[in-house]
Amino acid sequence: MNGRVITELGTKADADRDHITVGPRVVRMDAARRESYFAFHKPSQVVSTQNDPEGRPCLGSYLRGHKGRLFPVGRLEFDTAGLLLLTSDGELASDLMRAAAAIPQTWRFKVKGRISEPAQQAIEREGQAHLSTYRDAENAWYEATLCNAPRDLLRQTLQRQGILLEKMMRSGYGGVELGALPAGEMRELSAAEVNRLRRAAEGNPEPANPPREARAQTAPAHRPFAGRKGFAGGSTEWRRARGRRQRTASQLAGPRRRGPRRQAPRRQRTP
Repeated sequence: MNGRVITELGTKADADRDHITVGPRVVRMDAARRESYFAFHKPSQVVSTQNDPEGRPCLGSYLRGHKGRLFPVGRLEFDTAGLLLLTSDGELASDLMRAAAAIPQTWRFKVKGRISEPAQQAIEREGQAHLSTYRDAENAWYEATLCNAPRDLLRQTLQRQGILLEKMMRSGYGGVELGALPAGEMRELSAAEVNRLRRAAEGNPEPANPPREARAQTAPAHRPFAGRKGFAGGSTEWRRARGRRQRTASQLAGPRRRGPRRQAPRRQRTP
């Protein structure tokens, strides 16, 4: 670089001023190179690395069609699914990993059976998490919001309480939500999401999303009707709504009264 041999890893270069050569070749850097930021839904049983020496499924198999290098921000365990950030911005990735404990995260997990009220209070106290029921069932799902807590603290707290953990996934990280992104797919982050990540890396994260119960209370009671093509939910929901309206109209009108049946006059045959 600039006539000097570089032997130290991590040496920074200025794309506008520095002249870099590798042997006889001149390396040209694009100063206006656009960084890439993606949200990836990591499936379970996938390693959070580009390749795996044991031959297990890894991120590399999902990123073969992408041009340019992407690397994950942190990692998720092999049997854990959910939101994983992928980026080419090494500086932001390093800042996020350094501030990992202070970045708000949202986790959803399924347990064997249900968690009792005393156990929930213990998990919130020891795991530094806000816990709420996400899906009530025989084997219930719960949602936990963490902030200023190590990632493994929630898992360790569940083990201390004797709770059998069946599934676990991360649904939110630093103001970025997984949403309805299918497993194995990724989407590009918006400029607002990238700015939220930068603020979180600087120690100014936005408040985590409220519990699911609070979000349900603020949601509208019904979805607006916008015609057959614009109806939220698709044509199936439109047909169901039309059927409900027809049944209601028939109930208001009451039973239909039928008059005497009219018979057509018979034609007389001519002799």
